[in-house]
Amino acid sequence: MDEKKIEAMYEAVMENNRMLKSARRTAMVGGIIKFIFWIFLLLILPYLTWLYLQPYLDTIMGQYQTLQNQSGVVSTQAADLQEQLNSFGSFDLREIYDKYFAPKAE
Repeated sequence: MDEKKIEAMYEAVMENNRMLKSARRTAMVGGIIKFIFWIFLLLILPYLTWLYLQPYLDTIMGQYQTLQNQSGVVSTQAADLQEQLNSFGSFDLREIYDKYFAPKAE
């Protein structure tokens, strides 16, 4: 073969080798960046969201528990009132409500 052709082929092979190494390096860096992005998206972002929302959720849960406790107290007081009314005679809270407070059908 001709010396010029061999030299041109060598230059083409070297250029091809540089391009392939560059493409592999770019693909590797891109893969690392994608991995970091998915770790951030799937692990860190929900954790940061939880840290931000936790005080609000704790407040809401405390208010909900207080409401449950108060509704239990009201139920107990209503049962006690029903017992006291029953001790006076045959009073029924449902009948009193239906008689005086329930909306009338027209």
